[in-house]
Amino acid sequence: MRVSILPLVFVVLGLLFSNCSGDIKDIPLKGCSKISGMPGPEDLAIDRDAGLLYISSHERRVKDQEGKLYFLDLNSSTLEPKLLETEYPKNFRPHGMSLLNQNGKYRLYVISHITLYKEHSIEVFERTEKPSAKSKAGKWKHIQTLQDPLVTSPNDLSVASENEIFVSNDHGEGGFMLYLFHDLFRMKRSEIAYYDGKSWSSLGNPVSLGNGILYVKRPDGKEILYRSAFNEGTVLKFDIKRENGKIVLGEPKSILLGSGPDNLEIDEKGTIFTVTHPSVMKFLKHASNGESHSPTKIFTISPDDSIREIFSNSGELISAGSTALSYKERVYIAQVFNDFILQCQL
Repeated sequence: MRVSILPLVFVVLGLLFSNCSGDIKDIPLKGCSKISGMPGPEDLAIDRDAGLLYISSHERRVKDQEGKLYFLDLNSSTLEPKLLETEYPKNFRPHGMSLLNQNGKYRLYVISHITLYKEHSIEVFERTEKPSAKSKAGKWKHIQTLQDPLVTSPNDLSVASENEIFVSNDHGEGGFMLYLFHDLFRMKRSEIAYYDGKSWSSLGNPVSLGNGILYVKRPDGKEILYRSAFNEGTVLKFDIKRENGKIVLGEPKSILLGSGPDNLEIDEKGTIFTVTHPSVMKFLKHASNGESHSPTKIFTISPDDSIREIFSNSGELISAGSTALSYKERVYIAQVFNDFILQCQL
């Protein structure tokens, strides 16, 4: 979730729509510990073959602060975040990201908010040298900047190939005041933007406050697109059809979670992990004060669309969680503001 960009929007949403009362039932995970050293580690992406976890990091509580990318060697005995050395574009403020491995060529696609409310981009980094003992993540180079008017307010993206990118906008066209108006009345204005390698188009399906997005190709060849609809408290599931070379989304199925979902990640078994924010007001207070707790929940979504709540915390352990990603019987939980990732046993 992006909040530094929309503080007043969330004040209004919190006052009008959030459930600020009621206790959060604690559902713990075992063996949790913090991996510190990355401000605002909002999104994660994993290279499962190498055991490398990439982190999108941005200090959102400091005005005009730029961000960076980090990585963790999950097979190391000491988990210490390392800066991903590369030439970062100017005004790089990373948000959602997606890792692509296409025929051994690795690329990181990262949303950047160049100018708040106004200018956004997708920055593309390519690995030019493989990981080695000297450089665990290899060498990376910034190779491309993608921009288009249809990328109105990008929150997250999912990259299927170099020629296929799905982007979830959290708002439609307009600036701060128009965003506020749309959020105040829960207007469904945030659409899905699609890039086919040559041009951008809209896949429509607007929601109120779009968030995470995930492209999945099942073993039987069936293609599915999942998208978080924050204000609806649901994850939408679309069957993907290809007609005359174009993408067509089927009628969405709503997977109800009961609180606003953030990013979406999938494991090797096809289970999707999503983090939700039960209280917008507590989230907002946490945005301005790191000592004020904001609850975090994690749900899994099975291939048959059944859901299971695997973690719930009032915010004392981790506040404003944003991404949950599993690897070797552990789950790594990112967050929007504070400077650590939480790792726990599954």
